[in-house]
Amino acid sequence: MTAEIQQSGIFVLAVLLAIMAERGWQWLRRRAARSWPVAEGYVERASWRQLNGHSNRYFVADLAYSYVVGGQFFAGYYRRSFSTAAAAAAFIEIVRAREVQVRYNPAQPTRSLLLAEDMREFMAAAPERVAV
Repeated sequence: MTAEIQQSGIFVLAVLLAIMAERGWQWLRRRAARSWPVAEGYVERASWRQLNGHSNRYFVADLAYSYVVGGQFFAGYYRRSFSTAAAAAAFIEIVRAREVQVRYNPAQPTRSLLLAEDMREFMAAAPERVAV
């Protein structure tokens, strides 16, 4: 086995480990957020776009939302991936200018998440999702 092949194998392994660590961190963050209080939020902006990967293309819906905790205004962002433009566009049309439940960290209200289980109504209307 040449040194070049060994190095590329180590690089691929490092990339895979980094992806797994990021996915694990996101999973832990969502799990912790389930116990956070809920504030009523509002979708301020919603759009979708196409992204191209090496071997596939997918579509991303981006939401910007706002919420109020203790009389203070906060904002956050949410991203969801889809395998078709139609699914991404349908999701955006459903959530645009709608109220959403926002989970926020009571110790640090600037930290917030929109959880899939809190958005069942929207998720059911655009169920086609790609894990990205």
